Amino acid sequence: MQSQYEAGNVDVKPNSHTYNAVMNACAFTKVEEDKAEALIIAFRFFERLQQQRGMHPDAYSYTIMLSVCANLFPREDTERRFVNAKALFEKCCEQGYVNDHVLRKLRQLVTEREYMYFVGSIEQSADRLPMNWTRNAVKGGRRVRRNGGRR
Repeated sequence: MQSQYEAGNVDVKPNSHTYNAVMNACAFTKVEEDKAEALIIAFRFFERLQQQRGMHPDAYSYTIMLSVCANLFPREDTERRFVNAKALFEKCCEQGYVNDHVLRKLRQLVTEREYMYFVGSIEQSADRLPMNWTRNAVKGGRRVRRNGGRR
């Protein structure tokens, strides 16, 4: 799509949904021999999404990438799982996209102790996190305002 768009076909311009779809397909790769390549592709597309003008990762993108890590890094590779979870979660917090879906996927990726390190409580919900972490997250189809009300 990207090469066709760059060649002048404006009808096939990739958007954030395109990038998310590719990353999501990678997250649910079932064939063991394909998992290493799927992991590389997912991170490549996540990086491209971050670099595109007018596009950026959102809560859905972060949820997908946490799924990529949870599904494609071996369970016993706790160090890689933690390092990637930390990097993704910190970016998600910085950009204000933490929601309950992100928390659920984070919980699947890391140990209970590591999860508590990130969010403070095993029973955490996005409603109780710092507003800065959730400022751009959507809840119930609406963006939450800074003062706690809805738009």
